[in-house]
Amino acid sequence: MPNKIRGSNIGTIIFFRTLIGLSNRMIRYVIPLFIIFLDWDNFYYGLIFSVSGYLATGVIFGLGYITDVKKRKYTMIVGLGMASLSMFLFYLSSFSEIKGWMIAAYSLFGVSGSLAQISLTTLLADVTPTKGEKTRSFSLMAFFWNIAGVVAPLLGGFFLTLFSQKQPVYLRFVHQPNNLFQFSNSFYLQLKSGYMLLILMIAIFLLITMLLAFKFPIPDTTKDEAKELAVGEDWKQYESKSKKPIGIQLIGFFACEAIIGFTSGIAIPFIRLYIIDELNTTDIQWAYILAISNLGIALGSLLILPLSKKIGNERVLAILHFLVPALALGIALAPTLLIVSVFFVLRSSAANMSRPAWNSFFYSWMPPKYRGSSTGLVSAGRRLSRSLGTWIGSYIYTALLAWTFPIATLGYPVAIMIPILMQLFLKKKNTSDKEHDIVIQNGERI
Repeated sequence: MPNKIRGSNIGTIIFFRTLIGLSNRMIRYVIPLFIIFLDWDNFYYGLIFSVSGYLATGVIFGLGYITDVKKRKYTMIVGLGMASLSMFLFYLSSFSEIKGWMIAAYSLFGVSGSLAQISLTTLLADVTPTKGEKTRSFSLMAFFWNIAGVVAPLLGGFFLTLFSQKQPVYLRFVHQPNNLFQFSNSFYLQLKSGYMLLILMIAIFLLITMLLAFKFPIPDTTKDEAKELAVGEDWKQYESKSKKPIGIQLIGFFACEAIIGFTSGIAIPFIRLYIIDELNTTDIQWAYILAISNLGIALGSLLILPLSKKIGNERVLAILHFLVPALALGIALAPTLLIVSVFFVLRSSAANMSRPAWNSFFYSWMPPKYRGSSTGLVSAGRRLSRSLGTWIGSYIYTALLAWTFPIATLGYPVAIMIPILMQLFLKKKNTSDKEHDIVIQNGERI
């Protein structure tokens, strides 16, 4: 594939990943705020995110397999359509505030978003032939994904602030003290409609993104073409001889993601709850914090490329994952919202800027025809364990509050060392086997 065509393909994939990122990050911003506004308790707050994870876990391996046997472009389009539908359903169910319907709609979004994201991520892995190109392309993808994460909460925060300041709905009650209940009810509906309108706008944006996908020349690279394109990837050393090392390394990746999923499930949803609820953060303050956090991740995603070239993907992954619990401790100890926010931004950056290096590490071990199903398997492990973590975390957080965060995230450094050590073992064994074969061949010649 000529470099010009490959560059165009990469640009198109990143463009759609950015559009999906804009809607996804807007949802991450508004849904927790909306749930807190509706006064759901800690249990139901955790339940909406954990049930979504359970449902996605049940089907995500199948979704990954589908992307391996169907055109990834069309599996992405189906995912976008389902995501749009899920947000329309969430919007409609918000009128009645029936928790079950809202949880079901949000869960459908988790499934559909997974299908779209697996399609684009594996497609990018297919069109990048070397490990270095994968790191560079995934760095760019992560950068624009997180720039979308800067724009989305700022837009959402300004929208909610401006919407809540519109007075005609309740102004007529201000000078009528006897109608205090009526005033409070109208003001509640005013604020609620602001959240709901933003959710409706996300649903429409996802629908437009799906329609655009039909028109854009998204590459339809076959698995055989991707296999021929690949140069110097780790799986090529083993596939022709024995696929067992590839399977062993996949187990290492699965264990790593499952442990991180569990520990992040305990900590991450409740870090947000802690900042918003315990520190009395306003919608616009939370928008600023989230935007700065995503900007840090975006810039970190670009920093990964020179760091990986200098010291290697695996060392970068190890360093960043060891930093996570230390920075989470800062959140627990910080006395003010400002200092908590600084540690929140640093922790988020350390945990998430490593994704390009992780994707390069992961896909260099996975042959193209197994990338979707492998991604689905590993994602299923992460989602299931994260859902379990969030369910358990609702009780742990109630007991420990901010101390939940550094204790839970101790799992990060433990998890990342599993696939790294496993890779070192497999490569050392492969080198020893080659040296042994050379000795035997030399002996036979004598």
